[in-house]
This record gives sequence, C-alpha cells and structure tokens, in this order.
Amino acid sequence: MVTKAKNLGYACEVYYIERTEYNLGKEKEFISSTLRERGFGVRLFKDGYVGFAFDTRISDSLLDRAISTLKVSEKDPSNEPPPAKKPNLLSLNKGEGSMERAKETLKNIEDIGGEVNLISVQISSSRNKVGVISSEGVDVHEVRTSVSVSVIANYKDSSVVTPELYETGSGRSFEDVDIELLKEEVINKVKITKSREKLDRKSDVIILTTKALSELLHPLLAYSVNAENVYRKRTPLNLGEEYGSLSVIDNPREERSEFSRSFDGEGQPTSSITLFENGIFKNFLTNWFWSRKMNVQNSASAIRSFMSVPTIGTSTIEIVHEDNFEEDGLVIDQVQGVHTSSWDSGEFSVVAPIAWITKKESKRGVREVIISGDLKTLLRGVIGEVGQPRRISSVKSANLAIKGLSVVY
Repeated sequence: MVTKAKNLGYACEVYYIERTEYNLGKEKEFISSTLRERGFGVRLFKDGYVGFAFDTRISDSLLDRAISTLKVSEKDPSNEPPPAKKPNLLSLNKGEGSMERAKETLKNIEDIGGEVNLISVQISSSRNKVGVISSEGVDVHEVRTSVSVSVIANYKDSSVVTPELYETGSGRSFEDVDIELLKEEVINKVKITKSREKLDRKSDVIILTTKALSELLHPLLAYSVNAENVYRKRTPLNLGEEYGSLSVIDNPREERSEFSRSFDGEGQPTSSITLFENGIFKNFLTNWFWSRKMNVQNSASAIRSFMSVPTIGTSTIEIVHEDNFEEDGLVIDQVQGVHTSSWDSGEFSVVAPIAWITKKESKRGVREVIISGDLKTLLRGVIGEVGQPRRISSVKSANLAIKGLSVVY
C-alpha cells in the first residue's frame, strides 16, 4: 500500500490496529462478550492536499478512496506527512487478562452485595496492537493491554432509594486495579449517603474528589488546552497568563495508566508536557498539523481510531498543588451535566448527586446541590490538596479544596 501510493506520487501513512476485548458484567443477569476488531486508516498527502479512507482490510479500493477524498480536500500548506522519529517504547503489554481472572474479580466484588444494593458490575480486559507506517520512514508499533472495573451501587429499602454512585478502577493489568479499595469506597459512600440532609448553609470552600475532578475539570481543561481551540480563540485561557498556583502535566508515559502511549496516533514519540507551571499557562497540546499551523514544537498528542483522522487529546493529567488542606466542609464526589457547559467560555453548572459534609471525623450525606462557576475561577480558587494523590480514569491528583465557586442548595 505505502509503496504503491509512493509510486503514484503520494506520501502515504497507514494507521492500523488489531484489538481483542473481553467484557463481563452483571446486572440482573450475567453478560459476557468478546470483541475482535481489525482496521486500517490511510492518509495521503500531496501538494498541501490530504485524503483519508479506512477499511477492515488493505485493498486497492482503499487506496482509490483515499485518492478520491484528496482530490476534493481543501489545500493547506500545513498538510504535510509527519516525519520519522524513533520513540522510546514503554512497557504497556502486561499480558492479556483472562476471562477467569475477570470472573474471580466479579465474584470478589459481589461480596459487598450484603451491605449495598449492587446495581451493576462491569469488567473489561483488552489487548491492542497499534502501529503506524509511512512513506516518510515512520514504522512503529506496540501492544497495549488495559483493564477496567466499574461498580454502580446505592442504598435501597422499602422507603428509601438513594442516588446511584459509581466507582471505577483501571490500568494496564488487573494488578493495577485495587479491588479492595474500590469495594471499600463503594461501601463507605453508600453508608454516608444512606441518610441525606438539605445543606443548611453555604460553604465557602468545597472539596472536589479526584473522581469529581475527572468528571468536571478534565473535560473543560482538555478543551481549553487543545491547539485548534487556542488558534481559533475558542478557549477562555490565555497563554502566559496566571491561573492560581496549580501545576498541571499531561503525562502519556505513566505506564500504569490505560491512556499511556509510547507514540501518538501519527507515530510521533511522546513526552510529558507541562501545561501549567505554578499557575502559569505554559503550553498547549498539538498534533502534527496544528504544530505546523501555529509554528510551535509538536507535543505529539494526536489521538485517533482507524476510522478517523488524528485529533488532539490528553493522556493522563497530573495535578499538583504545594499547599495542604484538611478535609473539612462540603465534599463533592460525583457530578452530572458537564456536557451542558459553555466550552468556549469555560462556564459550567452541574448537579452533585453524591456529596457530604465532613466535620472533624464525622461525615453526613447532603441532598443534591448545584455547583456553578467557570474554568478560570476554578483554577484560581484552588487553595490546597486534601489527602494523597490517586489516579482515577485520566486524572492523577489528590482531592482539591477550592474557593469561589457558587453553591446552590
């Protein structure tokens, strides 16, 4: 494919993936499935034009379709193939998780069914061989395994049904997921929210748990540090401006994270990128096209499937604040409605169905509260870390104490 395209006068890039995924779940009954997927995404470049096509197999028609789309594409001098660079490969192949291991994990989690109303348990284990090869000399591939475990539960009796809470753990292998901690979190939070009261006073400081940060801060931040949005002035943040005192790093080389990668979706070597340093917005994320468009160094943050062209995405966001804060006051553990945010301005208003008040060592659940504000206020309002850092989904951070957000109850 690459050689044939080159002989026709095109620069060619092929992104390919072979994926096997096992899923095991239990709601009212057991559900088991296996997914096998193989695909190829082909990009062609010539004279500032780019074409793309995809299929589940390599064929002449795939190349013909890519040529057809190139002929109707819009010319841009930034449409050039990425260069060949050798990545330093991470150890992301932790061995394929067996169905037996998934069954053992499911049985282990079912033990908490006597203490909570266990609504759903979902376990997924996958093995992905990913590669990029091009006429420019790119030829990289690696195997990435991943495991995720999620639990949905609440309290339920004849007179009370509390909101559903969920906990999740993920990594490159089952060893990366602390099942006992996950069970403990579910049990404790169901107990706390079993009896919920209306918040009796506004809280000057709220604490967002790592899970809440992954739901609220991460999507707002990911949008705002995307090079395309920076270029089009669709972000509330200005490069070089100060937003509090947080340090934020996008780290694609955290080997235990399922979002880690040795190379990005264009075969370019990855490295950690400092987005904020002591509150200063230092860098944004790019793929090859947008790095050329903006004349900046490429952060190698291209993400894609074989069915899409590369876009820009985060990996694992690591958040650090130098000050510590005691867990005292309103704790927000789960939010809903982030998708309704105004992404260009960073404004949001979300419901917090899982929240509690901490006073010394006492915790009592509170009814739904509404948290509103904007990304700049959130960043500038962080006054300290609470507890130890954890990684939940794509965020690694301690809980954060924040001032300045509006609380409606």
